[in-house]
Amino acid sequence: MSPLRPLQNLLDDTPDCRLYNADQVDLAALGIGSVTADSRQAGAGTLFVAVPGLRVDGHRFIPNAIAAGAVAVAGTHSPEQLAAQGIVLPSGLPYLLCRDARLALAQLCAAQHNHPSRALTVLGVTGTDGKTTTCTLLESIFSVGRTDSPTYEDGRSDSPTYAGVITTIGARIAGQELDTGFHVTTPEAPDVQRYLAQMRKAGCRFAVVESTSHGLDQKRVAAVEYDVAAITNITHEHLDYHGTFEAYREAKALLFRALYRSQPKPGIPRLAVLNRDDMGSYDYLAAVLAEESAAQGAPPVTVRSYSLDNPAADARAARIVYRPDATSFALHWWGGPAIPIETRLIGDFNVSNILCAATAALGLGVSAQAVAAGVGALAGVLGRMQRIDAGQDFLALVDFAHSPGSLERALKTLRPLVAAGGRLIAVFGSAGLRDKAKRRLMGQVSGRLADFTIITAEDPRTEELALISREIAAGVEEFASPERYDIVPDRAAAIRQATRMARPGDVVAAFGKGHERSMCFGETEMPWNEQAAMLDALGSL
Repeated sequence: MSPLRPLQNLLDDTPDCRLYNADQVDLAALGIGSVTADSRQAGAGTLFVAVPGLRVDGHRFIPNAIAAGAVAVAGTHSPEQLAAQGIVLPSGLPYLLCRDARLALAQLCAAQHNHPSRALTVLGVTGTDGKTTTCTLLESIFSVGRTDSPTYEDGRSDSPTYAGVITTIGARIAGQELDTGFHVTTPEAPDVQRYLAQMRKAGCRFAVVESTSHGLDQKRVAAVEYDVAAITNITHEHLDYHGTFEAYREAKALLFRALYRSQPKPGIPRLAVLNRDDMGSYDYLAAVLAEESAAQGAPPVTVRSYSLDNPAADARAARIVYRPDATSFALHWWGGPAIPIETRLIGDFNVSNILCAATAALGLGVSAQAVAAGVGALAGVLGRMQRIDAGQDFLALVDFAHSPGSLERALKTLRPLVAAGGRLIAVFGSAGLRDKAKRRLMGQVSGRLADFTIITAEDPRTEELALISREIAAGVEEFASPERYDIVPDRAAAIRQATRMARPGDVVAAFGKGHERSMCFGETEMPWNEQAAMLDALGSL
């Protein structure tokens, strides 16, 4: 539990909440040690926020939270509505009636931790693909490129890291790796604010936050004070949740709108970073930024763009050279001579990710030398074009590509690595209870670009795996004969089959799971490790 904060202080930062049932309560003396929307995490000193969910209404768990020791409750139902549901608030237990429970949860968590993001330079990265890699590149740039020594809250000045980062893989704070869960996008607001508070305490200057469409739409980062917003791209994804591409795109835009609502921080510029190569996002976000800038009282935001080759961009790549062990290029930018870049990351989409990270860092005043050093120091990212080597005579990789666009980019990137006469073998599936339209699209991509496709399980959840596989296969068959694909329901067996059919000079790639450490069957998360499965398959050859 964090240090106690008076409930009055939290109320001051939550303007849309009305207080009930607290006439005889000294709000300045009532200490709040934690804020949660999970009644199982409630205890002494907890403020419980009842969040209406898609399937379960959090108000049902108010009695559980109170029984566990919660000293205050927030929700969107009036006391009369609660009473009608049989929920009676004990006398003297403050109740906060909120207009938006998720927004209130984020604001209360930020206030309980004394607004940690106000003490940090916060960069948000969003997009369909490349977010985690871009965030990790920024972390490496800021850590390698230290020019001074941040100071801890207790006075020490030997901080082991210059930046903290929160991604879908996990969080790293002062060199300590934290797991954010099995299947997460952006963590929930209590975790986000707790991680930011730990970064502040550890003496970090920069906080890099992977800001997904789910996290933005569900207000998990609503109380984060962003200084930089960066986009990788926007393609066909998550329409099962957002409903339309337009709604998905607007969820991404919330990150850029947030720049105009954060409190000013002395000496820290506001910066928006756009991808000129991605017309699905560039024109739209440029219009959003213009709209926000025209609003009365909106603070100024600098807009920078990047591109692989568009001369109108502020940062672009030239003389790109792809080698088996590295990629090199010259990074032209607005502030000085071209920066020579060498990276161990694979593919032009990673060149684009590097440009995104570099544009953000350079826009904050990080030196060109620090950018080059940080990019060069990053060996790779877990589950992102990750080579798996057990001494085999073909290339094996694990990658998180799980959308038609990311799968196409991955296969096109791997094709040049296939030896003459060799084959590109792809293993993947598509998640159940998610965007169904992409199944056939992903099959079409693999049918066009892979030499052999193995269709397998990827979080089927409560859907029939055989049906999902047939929908993918229908797409494959539009471009490939039945002899060029197979359906192997067991994912470990599918990876084994791919490695056993591989010959010298082939490339075997398993897509879709990447860093994830579970696979969902029915409603049960089963342990899963893609890297271990690939190593086991290679070891059995």
